[in-house]
Amino acid sequence: MIRWNTLLGFFYLVLCVGKIIRAEAITESITRYYEFNVTQHSINPDCSEHTSPVFLINGQMPGPTITANQGDIIHVLIRNKLSEVDTHHHDVAIHFHGIRQYGSNHADGVPFLTQLPIRPGQEFVQEFRVINQAGTFFYHAHVGLQEETVFGPLIVYESQAANPEILSTESSTNSTEFLPLTAGPFSYHDEHVAILSEWWHRPPIEFENFLMGSKFKFLPEADSVLINGRTMHDTRHATLAKCGGYDVMTVLPNKTYRFRVIGATTFRTLGFAIARHNLTIIEVDGELVKPYTVNQLEVAPGQRFSVLVHTDQVLDDYSIRVVRRWSDDVGRPTNGIAVLQYQQPISRLNHPSLGVGSRGVLRFKRPAMIQPPSIHPVFEKAELEAPYWIWQELEPLYGVDPTVRKPASRTIKLRSVDRHLPDGTTRWQVNGVAYTEEMGSKQQPILYNVLNKTRQLPGRYNTAHTNGYDPNLRTYPLKHFEIVDIVIQTTHMPGEPCRSHPWHTHGHSHWEIANGKGEYTEERDGKIRNINTPILKDITMIYPNVDPDLFTKDGEKVTSPVGCGWSKIRIVADNPGIWAVHCHNTPHMLMGMMVALEEAPELISRP
Repeated sequence: MIRWNTLLGFFYLVLCVGKIIRAEAITESITRYYEFNVTQHSINPDCSEHTSPVFLINGQMPGPTITANQGDIIHVLIRNKLSEVDTHHHDVAIHFHGIRQYGSNHADGVPFLTQLPIRPGQEFVQEFRVINQAGTFFYHAHVGLQEETVFGPLIVYESQAANPEILSTESSTNSTEFLPLTAGPFSYHDEHVAILSEWWHRPPIEFENFLMGSKFKFLPEADSVLINGRTMHDTRHATLAKCGGYDVMTVLPNKTYRFRVIGATTFRTLGFAIARHNLTIIEVDGELVKPYTVNQLEVAPGQRFSVLVHTDQVLDDYSIRVVRRWSDDVGRPTNGIAVLQYQQPISRLNHPSLGVGSRGVLRFKRPAMIQPPSIHPVFEKAELEAPYWIWQELEPLYGVDPTVRKPASRTIKLRSVDRHLPDGTTRWQVNGVAYTEEMGSKQQPILYNVLNKTRQLPGRYNTAHTNGYDPNLRTYPLKHFEIVDIVIQTTHMPGEPCRSHPWHTHGHSHWEIANGKGEYTEERDGKIRNINTPILKDITMIYPNVDPDLFTKDGEKVTSPVGCGWSKIRIVADNPGIWAVHCHNTPHMLMGMMVALEEAPELISRP
C-alpha cells in the first residue's frame, strides 16, 4: 500500500504540475484584487411589504462578481464593518465554494477550522491561486445563516478565449457581429449568470435562533426564491417606484449563450427551466462534461451548471422559472422568476448616442418588468421525480479518471440521524456526534495549532473501531494520497419522510461511484459500482431511496432510525489541510451535519 500511495502521489504531482505549466504557458497569470466591506442594511428584494436588516457585501446582493483566468491569484480583503455585539452573530467568514485551495488551506474560510471569524472592526485577507480549475463557482458566508444575503459569483475562465471581458477589435466596433467565446470544444457568443437564492420574511439572526432553539419543529419554506437577487412576491400590489422588478437577461436572436446557473440556496433544491428553450449541460461544478441536453436542471444548494442555450425562438419575452424539487408535501411552484428578453441588434451608426453593452453589442433598455411573461416553461409533475435525476447519464468530457477504478485504501461511513435532545432542541448527529464550533477551539483555529505544532498529530489513537473518527482530535484523519471512499448515509423513522441531503466536500472535488436504497453495509454493497462514468464534482445529492423491508425486524415494528438512501463518493487525499465535509442544506449543517477531515497535517504548508 505504501508503494502504491507513493507512486500515485508522484503521478498526481506530475499531472497537476503539467496542467499548471500548460495553462500558464497559454495565459500569463496576474493577481486580481478585490475589497469586500461587510455592512448591515434593510432591503426588500421581492417587492413585498417586508424589509429585514441583513448583511451585504459592498451594499449589494448578490455581491460583486469575482472573475479570473485559470492560474490567476485572487486576493480578497474582507473588512467587517458591522457593529460590535455581545454574541457571535456579527462575526464574518467567507468561503470560496468549489475552489480546492491547493496550498492555501488558510483561505478556505471555515470558522475555527481554518481561521477565526472576522470580528467587527477587523479585516482579513484571503489570497489563493486558482490551480488547475476553471468554470462556475461562488462565494458565500460560512457563519450562521448569513449566506442568505452574503454571496456572489466567482467565475474562472478556461483561458482568455473564454473571457467575455476581452473584446476583440471587431466586436467593439461592429455592433451586430462578434467573435465567439470558446471553452474546451464549446463555442458560444456571450454568457449570463443566474444565481438562485432564498429570502425569508424574518431576520436571519431570529431564524437562526429558532433553528437552534427548543421551538424548532420543521424548516419553514422561504417566502421568495430570488434570481440574481430579485423577484416579485405579489405582483398585484407592485409598482415600479417600489422595486426593480424581475431580473431581465437580454439576448440576440440566432446566437448561442452560456448560462451559468448557481445554486446559492440555503434550503431547497430547485428545478430551473427557460420557456421553449432546451439547456445543453457542458459543465458541472467547475468540470466540463460531454454535452447533454435537458429541458430543466435540478440545482441543489451549492451546485453549479453551465448550459448552452440557442436563441432560436421568435422575438419575445420568455419566463425563466424555478420550482421546488424533493419537497414532499409542500407545493412545487415558487415565485422565482426572471425574464429572457430577445432584442434586435442596434447599429451604432444609426444610434451613435447609445452606449456599448455586453461584448460591444448595443441594445435598447426597456422599463423594469413587474409582470411575468406569458410564455412559461412546463415542469414534470412531482410524482414523476425519481432519485438520481440524470447523474448516471453525464460523462466527463475528457474521459473517466482511472482513479475511480482503483481499489480504495479504506471506506468511511458517515451516518446522519436527527435527534431530539432532552433540552428540547434538535440536532443532526453524524456517527453519533453533532458538529459544533467547539469541535475546534474558540481561541485558535485547528489550522493555526497545526502550523504552530501545538496540536497532537494523528496516529496515537486507533480509529479502526470508530469508523475513522479520532475522538481526541475530533476529526477524521487521512494519510497523504490515500484513496478514501466516503459513504454518506441518510436515515429516517419508518413511515416518516426521508429527506434529501446535498453534501459538499471542501478542499476536494469527488467522484460519486455508487448509490443505493436503504442502509449501506460493506459486506453486501462494498463492491457496487453502478455509476459507469463518474464525473468530478463537489456536491452530491443523497436522494430519498426507501427500503420498506427495514421497517420491521423479527416481526416487530422498528422504532429507531433506519437507512433510507446512500451514496459513495471517492476522494484522493492529495491536498494536506483541515477540510469541512457537510450537508449544504445550511440549517442541517448548523444543527450538526458536518465533519472535519484532518489530512496529512504534517505536510500543511504555512502561508
